[in-house]
Amino acid sequence: MSKRDKVDHHDHEKIVELIRVPTRTEADILIAKLKANAIDTMGEYGDIGGWAPQIGAAQGHAVMVFENDVDRARKLIA
Repeated sequence: MSKRDKVDHHDHEKIVELIRVPTRTEADILIAKLKANAIDTMGEYGDIGGWAPQIGAAQGHAVMVFENDVDRARKLIA
């Protein structure tokens, strides 16, 4: 069976916001912790790639995961 033939549980899941934090650094730390524990994750930063940090400060930075990983991710970051 090739890697392409395997069914990934993420294939039909939504990506959802796990938590929103005030700083990009805090989001990056949480993302690193989740990835180190085999949870696929990404950040949705509100600072336009670092060009407008004031926007990110106002709306925060989201840590995103697949919906079936939410419970496990919440336990890890608690």
